[in-house]
Parts: sequence; structure tokens; C-alpha cells
Amino acid sequence: MSATYLGYFIVALLIGCGTPVQAGINSLLGKTLGHPLLAAATNTTVATLAILIVIILVRVKLPSMKVAMAAPWWMWCGGIIGAFAVFGALNFAPKMGAAAYVSVTILGIVSASLLLDHFGAIGFQKHPITFGKLFGAGMVVFGMAIIQFQR
Repeated sequence: MSATYLGYFIVALLIGCGTPVQAGINSLLGKTLGHPLLAAATNTTVATLAILIVIILVRVKLPSMKVAMAAPWWMWCGGIIGAFAVFGALNFAPKMGAAAYVSVTILGIVSASLLLDHFGAIGFQKHPITFGKLFGAGMVVFGMAIIQFQR
């Protein structure tokens, strides 16, 4: 494992650690504001402002409107998926428990990731599904099942 990959691994691990923390914080914010959708809107607004500040600080050159509009319609769906992820986490994680919610989402992430890699879909390089990867995914299913049935 290269030092660069190890760095990526550590950052991804820390981002993953933030997922249940974010769900809990947003859930409490939803209770404070009176509705989970208000917390989701607040979350995405704060995230957008943070990203805009970084864009300004890094001086990212914005594309022309023509270039932006040339993207296929489905490329604009990432924000919708992100909104569902934020709303789902803040709404379901407190009801299911952090470990139960995250274990199910990890199962979804691993399943979709294997397929996206196998077919080289939506910009990913092709990485065929192997027995080892299926075994690893099976271990994820097994781990998720243990967490779910120990509630």
C-alpha cells in the first residue's frame, strides 16, 4: 500500500466516521427547528456556503453557462441523491440506531460500488467483480445482519 493510498484511506475513514455524527447532529437540529426537512435544508445550505468559500479561496474558474448546460441531465442528480442521504440519515438513524442505520447504508454502498466498478459505469474504471470481492461483500452482509438482529 503506497503512502498516497494510505492517506486516501485515512481521509475516507474519517469521512465515514462523520456519517453517524452528522446524522445525530442533523436529527437534533430537526427537533430543535421543528421538522427534519428544515434540518436537511439547513445542512445543505451550510454545506453549500462552505464549498462556495473554498471555491473563492482556491480561485476555481467557473465554466461558461454553455459548458455547464452541455452536461447530460442525469449528471445533475448527485445533489438530489445527497439530499435524500441527508434526510434519510437524520430521519432514520435516530429511529434505527447509528450502527443499524450505517450498517444498512454500507451494504447499499458496497453493493452499488461493486456493480459500478464491474461495469465501469458513470466514470469509474472497470474493476471486475471477483470471488474475493464477493466474499468481502458477503462478510458485509453477515456483519450487517449481526448488527440488525442484536437490536
